[in-house]
Amino acid sequence: MQTRPFAQYQAAEALERHLGDPFAGAGVFSFKNAVALDELDEYPEEACKLLDSWNVFDYYIPSEVGGKLSSFEEFVAVLRAIARRDLTVAIAHGKTYLGAVAAWVGGSNEQKRWLASIIKSGSQVALGLTEKSHGSDLLASEVTAEKVAGGFLLSGEKWLVNNATRGDALTVFAKTGKPGDPRGFSLFLVEKNNDQQRSHTPLPKIKTHGIRGADISGIRFNDTFVPDHLVIGQTGAGLEIMLKAFQLTRTVIPALSLGAADTALRVAMDFAQARKLYGDSVFAIPHARRLLCDAFADLLICECLTLASVRSLHVEPQQMSLRSAIAKYYVPVTVERLIKNLSVVIGARQYLRQEHCSGIFQKIARDNAILSLFDGSTVVNLSLIALQLGQLASNSRKVDARRQDLPIRLARIFSLAEDLPDFNPAALTLHNHGQDSILQGLEIALEHLSALDIESEAEREVCRQIEGLTRTILAEAERQGEFVLSALESNDLAFKKSPEMFEQAERYCVLHAAACCLHMWLYNRERLGEFFRSGEWVVWCLGRLLGKLGINARGEMREHEAGLAAELERLFIEQKLFSIVPLQLAQSHAGVTEFQL
Repeated sequence: MQTRPFAQYQAAEALERHLGDPFAGAGVFSFKNAVALDELDEYPEEACKLLDSWNVFDYYIPSEVGGKLSSFEEFVAVLRAIARRDLTVAIAHGKTYLGAVAAWVGGSNEQKRWLASIIKSGSQVALGLTEKSHGSDLLASEVTAEKVAGGFLLSGEKWLVNNATRGDALTVFAKTGKPGDPRGFSLFLVEKNNDQQRSHTPLPKIKTHGIRGADISGIRFNDTFVPDHLVIGQTGAGLEIMLKAFQLTRTVIPALSLGAADTALRVAMDFAQARKLYGDSVFAIPHARRLLCDAFADLLICECLTLASVRSLHVEPQQMSLRSAIAKYYVPVTVERLIKNLSVVIGARQYLRQEHCSGIFQKIARDNAILSLFDGSTVVNLSLIALQLGQLASNSRKVDARRQDLPIRLARIFSLAEDLPDFNPAALTLHNHGQDSILQGLEIALEHLSALDIESEAEREVCRQIEGLTRTILAEAERQGEFVLSALESNDLAFKKSPEMFEQAERYCVLHAAACCLHMWLYNRERLGEFFRSGEWVVWCLGRLLGKLGINARGEMREHEAGLAAELERLFIEQKLFSIVPLQLAQSHAGVTEFQL
């Protein structure tokens, strides 16, 4: 059995120790300090410096240009450790990766080395993408780049830019061709300190509902000169590069929600263990315990989906146009609901900006809500998924032709002990061409399940339940495919834009998440401890997901509640991450909060 974390998680454990216990007093990275800064709308200067002292910025830079970003799985674990303390810090500091990612995907080696040197100096990089009048409609962008001798002149305003004022460099998306032409936009690297004419002007900080201390502002360009050598890729390739870059950021952003979910559940458990009602703890109340178990299961589902996505970047980058959109839609939205459900457990304390755990719960609820908007809103990501459903349904009938290769790829994606190949950004594509080996590999999962070496009758019963739930999921996937193909054949254009198509996209995400949980269990069953091996959590997770499809599987789930509750309680008491890979967290000596009637 695995007792130490895999190599890709050891950096996150080391960072945990460096950052210290967030429950402890008024430390730089404590919940108390995070809430206090949030009350003042103040930038988390000292917390960002603490991250810099550990060289976290190295994880924003690919290893081939001197950074430490060689595994997206490792990067996600590091971000999760930061986010569980303060999403404001995680977003404010981590946005440098978003600012630089277009260069990592489409830039020249010289541009990458130049940008890496800026980041290694401790400077921040921002992304000037959106505009006040156009939001996510990138083809309507009005910031222009006029060709002149030796370069371009940038003019116009970018709005809602994280670190627009504090950042020393920006990647700017600007129009270089005809309005609305997908080939009419380019990406430019702008170093503000090199603007000798001071032709750029910062726009005022914007007050936000969550992440109040972050530098959410904007910038105005007035004939700002950018030399030719700082155009990323070819002139006119800006939209394509940005869409490919989003496949990376959409895959990474769920790490922030996982961190938020861990703290929300930890705060709720702290309350449920210590609060006494009717002669016992809140945790002993069946309804409260059920809500906590459901939240734990939802977190595990989101983690399985996230890990499958980040490992897919290395193994199947050509499928990331779909997979990144699924992760970016499903995880933040599910964590929003998770936090809302946990608020029922902690009652009035969900609203407090002080007292219980320094009032961090209400901050988490506000901060996490913004993640659904980043790098394409919920509607944008569902639209991306919906557009591919027809090809996915049609292609699922042809999966047998790829069967020989499919088990190998599934093993590389899901076996956490298996080394990942180097990430190749050139392999990213804008279309998935009907490929989704994870969901299309459910038949292989059933074969894998039937071949397991089962040691006891109890294990056999769990496997029978998992098999039955998997067959139900497979039947739902086949039913959805038939429905989508039939609808498209009868009314192609109307159905593609209909609310029903978006509903089918949501259902596809649920089915995909279920497949991720099953594969994750099958390929790591002997490596992640007794709770993971038992498979009880898989029954609960698959049951939860089927419930989202309107299929009641509570009967199968009910007998496993005790096991799930026991693991949740164990991880809480031992101060470990709520995870299938339960890392040791920075040690707290505070114990649970005492509540009196």
